[in-house]
Amino acid sequence: MAIEPPRWQISWSEFGELCKRLALDAHALAHKLDLPGGRFEAVVGIARGGAIVGTTLAFMLNYEYFPIRLAKRGGVVRVLVPPTRDLADKHVLLVDDLSRTGETFKIALHELRRVGARSVTTCALVRREPGFRPDLCARTASAADKVAFPWGREVLVDGKFELRKL
Repeated sequence: MAIEPPRWQISWSEFGELCKRLALDAHALAHKLDLPGGRFEAVVGIARGGAIVGTTLAFMLNYEYFPIRLAKRGGVVRVLVPPTRDLADKHVLLVDDLSRTGETFKIALHELRRVGARSVTTCALVRREPGFRPDLCARTASAADKVAFPWGREVLVDGKFELRKL
């Protein structure tokens, strides 16, 4: 009989607390980096899950929010919604929900540099160990852990909500 790997189901309440921790860490890091006004100038969320975390942090920190959307198909990552040129010369906080290999972060970093972002700090709600280490993260999960975010727990099927299979 196969042993089921640990499952970490993040509740909406825990999500809020993890975001508060990230907001405090981002605020402290902005001061440590001596950014103008002691703050980042924008949050960029990597859609889809990073958009939820990024928007939440942008509201908590009172920063502007911008999306970027990437798609992985057949091992190839494409940029569906590139970052805006409004990010040129800005200190950016780049956010995703989960950091594994860092591939998504690396492509988003490249795109932000392409539009002229002055600096980019990476931030993930959860990061995998081993794996890419973002500059900020609220929680670390092992490679065996299955992480379930609250926005992905249920899906509407034929007019009824059903639990999504991990």
